[in-house]
Amino acid sequence: MRGEPRLTGGRRRRNSLVAAPALLLSTLLAAVCMLLLGSTALAGPGSSSRLCGACHGPLRSQWAGSAHATSWTNPVFQAFLADAREKLGSEIQANCLPCHAPLAHVSGDRQVFDPVAQEGVGCNFCHNVSAVDPSTKPGSYTYDPSNPNLMRGPYRDADPMGAHEAIYSEIHTQSEFCASCHSASHPRSGLLIEGTYLSWKRWSGAEYDMTCQECHMPPAPGKAATVAKKTRPAVNAHSFVGPRSTPAWLSDAATLKGSVSAGRLRLEVENAKAGHALPGGGNSMRTITLDVVFSNAAGAEVQRLQAERFGTEFADADGMFPVPKWIGHSVARATEIGPDSSRVVLCDVPPGASRAEAVLTYHAIHPAYRAMLVKRGVDLSGRAPIVLARTTVVLP
Repeated sequence: MRGEPRLTGGRRRRNSLVAAPALLLSTLLAAVCMLLLGSTALAGPGSSSRLCGACHGPLRSQWAGSAHATSWTNPVFQAFLADAREKLGSEIQANCLPCHAPLAHVSGDRQVFDPVAQEGVGCNFCHNVSAVDPSTKPGSYTYDPSNPNLMRGPYRDADPMGAHEAIYSEIHTQSEFCASCHSASHPRSGLLIEGTYLSWKRWSGAEYDMTCQECHMPPAPGKAATVAKKTRPAVNAHSFVGPRSTPAWLSDAATLKGSVSAGRLRLEVENAKAGHALPGGGNSMRTITLDVVFSNAAGAEVQRLQAERFGTEFADADGMFPVPKWIGHSVARATEIGPDSSRVVLCDVPPGASRAEAVLTYHAIHPAYRAMLVKRGVDLSGRAPIVLARTTVVLP
């Protein structure tokens, strides 16, 4: 969302407390918020996002259920981090901090001891970013610690009512803000390990300023703070909507069509919704599988096969793939489904088959790694495979 235009008229004055009881309540609530910190400043370099929730309760609750809030603590990340340390040494952790524990990164807390840093990508961090270089350098943001009480955001007319200072920030309205972590190359191998932003740049919607925020922070009428005087036509949600938080969100992300061409089964997968390549997210970590079951006239299974895996997969120094992004040395497969595009897969029809059923499934964790995580007892809640589409083809 672009910032709202500056109001042309001055603020309306209260004629009386009786005429505007809501304003009196807002003032009292703001005072309570300030008392929670013991001063007139709610924000600070070590301030927990819980403090922000005193006035921004609904937005803070949305964020708390998002992947950003658990970017450091989520058990899958911690299991993979342990694997990376085991294979590459403990110093590799420093490469993860800029995006998984950014406050730890900017404060030099390399072991992430600070509980606030453990909150992941939190309020204080994002709203103290003053600039972003949309490159492939991990954590390509500029964090400004000079005035931690100054919150940057998308409104030109923000009135924090003394809780903190506020200033309009254009970068917070642009996809380039997200590029600071969703466009990254591995510092050792140089492989592109996060390419979501770059694939968005190739999308036709990018030309018309359809930003990441439009989809992942969907706007709705409301108040940016419970104590705010103004109801806005558009307040961006802080749920950072995605497959983990909202599996149904993928229900129409891709389509699957089947037909017979020159005696072979023809399957076409189209990226119908996403403004970036599918499966998106970390390269060599997620995948979309296309599985086919052939059956005969009696309904008995004739053959079962995985026709394709969509996504980018890395190989290690010995050529084994897929491997996690931190030990990748080369790209073994590059079969992502780009925005505004489709991929066609052809399958030979086995003798006796009269029917083919195809299923397209999204995997937040590549199946190659899931067994390892299960063996370690890692909590995989919210990461079950999601069926994107199905189709049935009657064979001649």
